[in-house]
This record gives sequence, structure tokens and C-alpha cells, in this order.
Amino acid sequence: MLFSKIAIIGNGNIGSWLAEVLKNQNHLSVFSVSSRKIEILPQHCDLYIFAVKDDIYEMVLQQTPFRMPSAVHTSGSLSQHILAPYSDKFGVLYPYQTITQKAEGRKQKAEDEYDSEVPICVEGSDSIFEEALYGWATSNFDIVYKVSEKQRFAMHLAAVFANNFTNAMYNVAHQIFRENNLDWSFIFPLLENTLEKAKHNVPSTVQTGPAKRGDVTIMEKHYHELQNEDLKTLYRLISKIIQQ
Repeated sequence: MLFSKIAIIGNGNIGSWLAEVLKNQNHLSVFSVSSRKIEILPQHCDLYIFAVKDDIYEMVLQQTPFRMPSAVHTSGSLSQHILAPYSDKFGVLYPYQTITQKAEGRKQKAEDEYDSEVPICVEGSDSIFEEALYGWATSNFDIVYKVSEKQRFAMHLAAVFANNFTNAMYNVAHQIFRENNLDWSFIFPLLENTLEKAKHNVPSTVQTGPAKRGDVTIMEKHYHELQNEDLKTLYRLISKIIQQ
């Protein structure tokens, strides 16, 4: 089973990135369509890739103008079976990476940051389709894994903690730096060192800081320095998690 004619539904972060990456493959014909204009979806494609927000998948799929031969979605948390009523073969093509757009609205260049570094996780509705999807993915992406639905959901949940929540903490740190007229780049070596340790160790074994040391005096000074009540609560809760 060869997928050479590809349709991508969705022009957000993931859809735009996929379109850019796949259009660089000379052996592929790629058509992109906004989820709002799904009525113009071409009928004779080999693979339809849905890259839309999780909460609008059902609405978009219900508007698909014909039954598809093969379709996948890119969600980390939705079952592949949401595609079953709309496609003969179905599965998942899940990029395990945060992909955002620049402030001015231009998508990040895949060749600069993501081409060879985005792990792609695949699932298929049956073993034959999964093998075909896996083979196609390995010919277009450098890192491809077969995962189960349960594993994919676990990966997504872990990513929320390790990436989304961590980035929110970066923003808190950024605000503290800004309020104290500090250069944000001062913190980069610390963050890079933390990531390197996480690559080679179980994170709990390299945990540092006042909560790990049980330094109550410093923790109280930190707590009272914070002006935001939600951040005060968060400081207490995360410190408790570390101490446990």
C-alpha cells in the first residue's frame, strides 16, 4: 500500500508543519485544506491526515464529503476509532513534539528545528494498514515508533507535565527576572544542565533545591516573596511533591 497523494486537513501548527515537511518530499503530492473548507477536499487521495483541535474532530469529520480509503489523525489523546465511521482504514500519525507558530504568525521552519528530530508515533486499525503506515512514515520521517493507544495517551499526559507545565514555569521565572531587571539568558545554562541530567538519570535521583534539602527558612522567604496567591499555593504544592 503506497501513499503518494496526501491530503492534510487543518492549517494550524501541526497541519502547517506537516504540509511543509511532506511538500519537501519529491515523491509526494500534498494538498492542504482548512478544516473550515472541508467541502473542497479532493476525493482521489491515498491518505487523509486530520490535524485539527481535539474538540472539533467530530464536527469536522461529520462534514467530510465522502468516505475515505485511508485516514489518520494527529491527536495525542483521541482514539483512532473516531475515524471508523468515515474511513475504510484508519489510524494515528502523532508527532511527539511541541510545534508552535512565531509571534508574527509565520510557522517555524521545519528544516531549521524539526525535520529530523520529531518522533512520529503510528497506530493502525489493522496490522496490514499499520505496517503500511509505518513504512510510509519511515520513508518521510527519521524517527518513527509503533505505539498502542494506551501508550500514546500516557506519552501525551507525560508531555503535559514535562513540556506544557514546565513552559508555564519558565514564564513565571521570566516574570521574576523581568521584575528584577535581570537578563533572561542568565538562566539558560541552568536549564540546559537540568535537561542534560534528565537525559542520563532518573529525574528523582538528581533533584536539587531547598525543598529537597528541607531548607524551611529559604522556602518561607521564597513563599513570602511571591505576590500572586496562586503561585504561593503552587510553590507549597510542588515543594510537597518534591519532599515526598
